[in-house]
Amino acid sequence: MFLILMGCSISLPLRAEEGARDSGLDDGGTAYIRGKELILKGEFEQALPFLEQACKADPKSSIVNSQLAETYLRLNQIEKAEEFGKKAVELEPNNSEYRNTLAGIYATLKKYDEAKDQYKKIIEIDPGNAKAPLLIGILEAEQGQMVEAVGTLSRLLEENPENVMALFYRAKMYIEQDNVEKAKSDLDRALVLKPNFVEAGTALGIIHEKLNNNEEAIKVYSRIQGTGAFKKRLAQLYLQSNQMEKALNELVEYLKVEPDDYTARVKLGLIYFEKRDLKNAKATFEGILKEEATADNVRFYFAWVLEESKELNQAVKEFMKVKRDSNLFKESSLHIGLILKEQKKFDEGLKFSKALMEKDPKEEDFADMHASFLEAKKDYSQALKVVEKALVSHPNSEKLTYFKGVLLEKTGDKQGAVATMKQLFSANPNNYHALNFVAYLYAEMGENLEEAEALVKKAMSLKPNDGFIEDTLGWVLFKKGNLKESQEALERAAALQPDEAIIVEHLGDIYEKRKEFAKAKEFYKRAMQLAGKKDKEMAKKVEKKIVSLSKGSTESEAEKRLPSAQK
Repeated sequence: MFLILMGCSISLPLRAEEGARDSGLDDGGTAYIRGKELILKGEFEQALPFLEQACKADPKSSIVNSQLAETYLRLNQIEKAEEFGKKAVELEPNNSEYRNTLAGIYATLKKYDEAKDQYKKIIEIDPGNAKAPLLIGILEAEQGQMVEAVGTLSRLLEENPENVMALFYRAKMYIEQDNVEKAKSDLDRALVLKPNFVEAGTALGIIHEKLNNNEEAIKVYSRIQGTGAFKKRLAQLYLQSNQMEKALNELVEYLKVEPDDYTARVKLGLIYFEKRDLKNAKATFEGILKEEATADNVRFYFAWVLEESKELNQAVKEFMKVKRDSNLFKESSLHIGLILKEQKKFDEGLKFSKALMEKDPKEEDFADMHASFLEAKKDYSQALKVVEKALVSHPNSEKLTYFKGVLLEKTGDKQGAVATMKQLFSANPNNYHALNFVAYLYAEMGENLEEAEALVKKAMSLKPNDGFIEDTLGWVLFKKGNLKESQEALERAAALQPDEAIIVEHLGDIYEKRKEFAKAKEFYKRAMQLAGKKDKEMAKKVEKKIVSLSKGSTESEAEKRLPSAQK
């Protein structure tokens, strides 16, 4: 009767009981069919009562006992699985499948010797069985018997050199023995024999990664025919080597298989962002937030994409949603400050930054933000008070000290500004910002020009190819009357910062000094256009120079700016 059941098709009718009755099967057979049907659907708990009923009807049925053993194993009732597995083997001792099931149960119970005995019996029954010796080797490895395990798998590979599973597991054993070269050889051979052996390829790639041989890891992962977690690793390696397009392609392929991988989706969004594909970056982060609304890191990236897309009001709203206890709260707040400043919403910025300071009075970045809004409103004295108060808590802050020097200059205390900046680069001789500031201020004042040139050249050595530092050098040389070298420096500055109005104005001053008024006028007009709405005061100042040239002034504006000894 049960031999008939063993031969039944897996595509049984949904109403199996009726089919069984039509075939003349008894209640035990009907119960077995129903239980098997449920197992095929993955409904093991529902299948169990039917299988137990079948076993009660025919307790000496080896197939029913074996099926019960497998079902109990699936339900993690290991002792019961062992009980029925042993019964199945007792009833049909030459059935390799029943012994294989029992061996698996013993292995789950960590009864490794008993499990190996079953596999050895399988080899006696079926000498050509390649799976049993493989599993014996794996169990020996589980017992820590690495030498024996390697020997078992090596003998198996002598009989069948193309046994990819034996190669794979022997490689894992070699790794345990720190025999990396042999492990690499086995895994490479397994991948050659079976290019879609994802696990072998991944293991080989990881070995190369651990050896810091990323190029070889990339080659290995690229050889694998298939998909899986290795695609994510390959994308990461491409990212590390700045191959954005390849990283993007690998992640897209990976997410087709694992669409719910959160970290991969975030990484995909970041790659789009890095590539300035703001549309896809926005869509990716927005999609994640629909499922993970509390993900502050994604919220931050989403807001940043909106900021870069010039959707500034929406960006502010999203940055505002980042929670105060998030490690991205401060960064989000600073972005809001920058946006409000870009929008020239200085009153709103003052209110926002004041609230931040009240919540966290010792945070220097919030004090810096508040002072910067006061500076934007030209309330330099109040900005200076905020910075000086913050310096009490952060006396070694180079950023605040530099800001203090800038504000002192804007309040008219040029000597105080110089003293503050000198204090800064005395503490840190590599602070090229402070060196450049003092050099430029000396040039504007027409004082200490030799010292100014030395300071700006030191700044240049610390930060070469900086347009603003080149401009300072050009301006110092101009004030010294060295027009040729001044022009060369200013032209280098203009090449580095072509849209910087002050540099273009300085070039105009060079041509004015040389009485090349048409050329000077050309540069002044360009400077006025660049200043535009960003700096109305500067635009007006340059406009006056153009008017002065048009009137044919007897003494050029540039000459007025030179020290009297050089006129």
